[in-house]
Amino acid sequence: MKLIKFVLLTGLLCAALSAGYLASQAKDTKAEVALQAAIKTETVDGDLRGAIEQYNKIAALPGAGRATIATALLRMGQCHEKLGDTEARKAYERVVREYGDQAAVAAEARSKLAALAGAGSASGSSAMAARRVWAGPKADGGGAVSPDGRFLSFTDWETGDLAIHDLATGQNRRLTEKGRLAGSEDFALSSVPSPDSKSIAYIWYDSNGSGDIRIIGLDGSKPRVLRAAGTGVDEIERLAWSPDGEQLLAEFMMIDGTIDMMLVAVADGSAKLLRSIGTDALPGGAFSPDGRYIAWAVKDGLSLVELQTGKEYPLVPDLGQHAIQGWTPDGKRLLFSSDRSGSNDMWLIAVDDGKAVGEPELVKKGYSGDTLGFTRAGAFYYEVRTPTRDVYIAELDPARGSLVIPPQPVSRRLFGVSGNPDWSPDGRFLAYLRNPTQDNKFPSFIVIRSTSTGEERDLRVVGMTSLGYALRWTSDGKAVVVPALELGKGWSMMRVDAQTGQATPVMPRSLGPFPRFDLSPDGKTIFYKHTPDAQQAQLLARDLQSGREIEIIRKPGLMYVSVSPDGQRVVIGAEENGVTVLSVMPAAGGEARELVKTRTDGTNYRFCSWTPDGRYVIFATTSKGSTPIENVQLWRVAAEGGEPQRLDVGVDSPYYLRVHPDGRRVAIGTWTVTTEIWVMENFLPPAKVAK
Repeated sequence: MKLIKFVLLTGLLCAALSAGYLASQAKDTKAEVALQAAIKTETVDGDLRGAIEQYNKIAALPGAGRATIATALLRMGQCHEKLGDTEARKAYERVVREYGDQAAVAAEARSKLAALAGAGSASGSSAMAARRVWAGPKADGGGAVSPDGRFLSFTDWETGDLAIHDLATGQNRRLTEKGRLAGSEDFALSSVPSPDSKSIAYIWYDSNGSGDIRIIGLDGSKPRVLRAAGTGVDEIERLAWSPDGEQLLAEFMMIDGTIDMMLVAVADGSAKLLRSIGTDALPGGAFSPDGRYIAWAVKDGLSLVELQTGKEYPLVPDLGQHAIQGWTPDGKRLLFSSDRSGSNDMWLIAVDDGKAVGEPELVKKGYSGDTLGFTRAGAFYYEVRTPTRDVYIAELDPARGSLVIPPQPVSRRLFGVSGNPDWSPDGRFLAYLRNPTQDNKFPSFIVIRSTSTGEERDLRVVGMTSLGYALRWTSDGKAVVVPALELGKGWSMMRVDAQTGQATPVMPRSLGPFPRFDLSPDGKTIFYKHTPDAQQAQLLARDLQSGREIEIIRKPGLMYVSVSPDGQRVVIGAEENGVTVLSVMPAAGGEARELVKTRTDGTNYRFCSWTPDGRYVIFATTSKGSTPIENVQLWRVAAEGGEPQRLDVGVDSPYYLRVHPDGRRVAIGTWTVTTEIWVMENFLPPAKVAK
């Protein structure tokens, strides 16, 4: 009898404990769902105040997990910070004080607190302020602020028209009327208001990809074509007005890959070569307010070109990532961004008679924007694009291609900073890249996750400051291959030991931070895209032991490659006249057979990969007229040909997918971007009063 009572009591106790555990799990799941909804309010809807309210409720939700609450408080602090509220500090301090056991979140909160302290001390004045002036689906940073501070020029991506955003009323007005983008692929880009704020210069791209420089008045007059791209020009990039309004500085990208900096006369469209700068990155030139100099970024730092003599003078040596942000209205200082201190920050350098005076002064810690220019009053406008990258795991029926188990976030430690997943060859691990924060442009960690236990560990690559956006496991499952940035040496393809983080070069050629490559199943060969000039692209195969390379195919518009599971075939994607053609061909070279054609509309977010059985190729498309990460659709097509089949994976904005060796589980990378326009005020040193 006692034994029976003991068994019954034990059963009741276990049931009670189990019920309590399940209730706790249910509450934490409720909090997780609420957290995802709040993140959507913040990042997709752009409603920061609404998101703050949601995060507050999550932090007070009974039974919510500590990781969930810590993440909610961190994101709430970020929302307050974007709004310029002092409440941001309180949220970060609470994370550090009460949730120090959540190591990654607490570390980010400490970093945010340090940045706030650094920005305050660097400005030298508590009056410095940064505030958000525009957000939402229409917000766009493809233009500039008018010198009088009344409006921003931008591209209305519903139609592709040039438009202006009134900073006082918040109203938008189109200056061109071409009809919806779905009916015409023409669009405006790189717009900049004139010095008198009465007209706007911009680049107009047509459906063939060629562009011309145009000028339009705000008075309703028709646009005037100032200069067409012309023979030998691939495309025209950014524009800048001279202070007198008589010239435009334009960056001409030539078909041989070189860049010509041209001065275009506003009166008649005639052009004069200012400087040919080879194949270096676009310099982003800006006229000094007195019209004497043009400042731009070169490989070794910042330099000034004196317009009267054509001589170029080095201004600030800088071997890192740097960009011109603009001249201060008085012409005495130049604002630029640089990662010279280890993070991308805002700096001011005093300039007198074409020479730097003293050392650069730190203005703002943690700058991740793109310049929209200064107003005459000294307000600096900039665009902040916040990417949200996440990895999900789902299960598909390989026969039907239908969803069996809905997608779940791969990790609950941090949200919005993970991407580029890949399964190990034996399926025991999933590796993916992680940014320290959403403000960081590039990842810095590799996360290795056990598929059986869910345990994760962060792998920092020894000696590397940043990682690029690509990751593949080696065939032995002992390492991953990623692009990595070594300070002072640039980007290299690295083999990273999955246990130690030690990195060894894979090949001498740099493929940059966004390489298109794949590895053969036996691990002996790397297939990669190489672009010798602007008109051609090669698919090369490199033997990793001997270093011998062979050309598999040379094709204009080649974008990506994926090797079949048996190593005998490759599928390639190439853009031809606005259409992406997916083809399959022998891995050793030979005839390419077309699988499918899809419209591309200029998006860069495309991929292709094989299913483990080699029967299907999976690829992504975007709807016509969409921005690169909107309306993304996943498809599969039989490797032998046939009609493509739509795959519904149950997540928004998928941009990457890898299939587990079991053929059922899939790892999905998602990517969304929120655009906000900000203004920074009261940060310039006060003008000295003449005695």
